[in-house]
Amino acid sequence: MTTTPASAATCLGTAKSFNPVDNGNEYVWPASGYAYATSNCNDINVKPSIAAGGGFDFVPVRTCFYPTSGSSYCNAYRDITVGTWSLAATDVKDGTRFIVQFQFSTKGSIAY
Repeated sequence: MTTTPASAATCLGTAKSFNPVDNGNEYVWPASGYAYATSNCNDINVKPSIAAGGGFDFVPVRTCFYPTSGSSYCNAYRDITVGTWSLAATDVKDGTRFIVQFQFSTKGSIAY
């Protein structure tokens, strides 16, 4: 994370549970609509608790952004180890609309 230890603890303290839905191509959170980046965190942080993709200990994760003007875009998939906090996206502006895509069925915590 690109924050100090105190602000990282504050950010992760605002974490919510996620349980993505299968859209036929990947697993998506939130189930409908968008999430919106907050001032709680500078980044989008994900901590998968399981990876149901064939016994792997990681989950490929990417974030897709939906700006109010311009085209939507997604970052590259990042492998996030089960049971650890890691970055799904960095330096995300407050209020930015986004979804998170997972290549495997998973659930866990997200802070943004």
